Amino acid sequence: MRYDGQVAVITGAAGGIGGATAHLLAERGATVVLADLNGDGARDQAAKIGPSAWAAGCDTTDPDQVDGLFDTVVDRYGRIDLVFANAGWGSVGSVLDTSFDDWRRAFDVNVHGTFLTARAAAVRMVRHGTPGSIVVTSSTGAVVPTAMMAAYCSAKASLNMLVAVMAYELGAHDIRVNAVLPGVVSTPMTQAILAAGAEDHVLSNVPLGRLGVPADVARTVCYLLSDEAAYVTGTALVVDGGGAIPGAGWYTNDFRRRGATTWRLQRSRGAR
Repeated sequence: MRYDGQVAVITGAAGGIGGATAHLLAERGATVVLADLNGDGARDQAAKIGPSAWAAGCDTTDPDQVDGLFDTVVDRYGRIDLVFANAGWGSVGSVLDTSFDDWRRAFDVNVHGTFLTARAAAVRMVRHGTPGSIVVTSSTGAVVPTAMMAAYCSAKASLNMLVAVMAYELGAHDIRVNAVLPGVVSTPMTQAILAAGAEDHVLSNVPLGRLGVPADVARTVCYLLSDEAAYVTGTALVVDGGGAIPGAGWYTNDFRRRGATTWRLQRSRGAR
């Protein structure tokens, strides 16, 4: 798969999955724009890639910043071909303990930010008559009820429907929209959330017997962005080593009875 002459925008690009995808796209010929709330982190990634990369700080929950980012990309490069909307945020806590601030933040970053990113890209693709491909990061949590992650799972489930509707509407403009659903991938976000001992439990439910790594997801994203997937749109592609097959989620607490053994979780939250 080659992306010569194409311009790709990646949000959440300072993190493991976003950074790995940006590097892989650049290796295969794309000009890559790395955007992240952590602008310095995005610029560090761009510096490692070299002259085919440019980076900017961007809060994807701010419509003005998102529009400004995509206007700048068009001004610099004349086009937008590929978009990976990857900025995300998650927290751990039971439904009884989850604050409304955490709930709102999960939807602001995962749903509203992804919508603003995908819409800004699609508007400019349509305006310039450019066929395009958009991939968003959902999660297996969108399809497997996962205890202690109600806000995150609910937000990611919303993304799957957003992808389907956007794909339905934008197909006439030759714009494809798909979602990638990672399972448990070893990134700073997941390592902050997994409690002591929980990783062994996760692995016991993954048929391939290991955690994912960012490159596993990056290769899948690059496929969906490429012409190799020219007849693929509106899909939600699971990349989890088979972990969703048992449907156990990350934690298997027995919430049907009081006093059941529960995982002692790190009370953590963080960006992908």
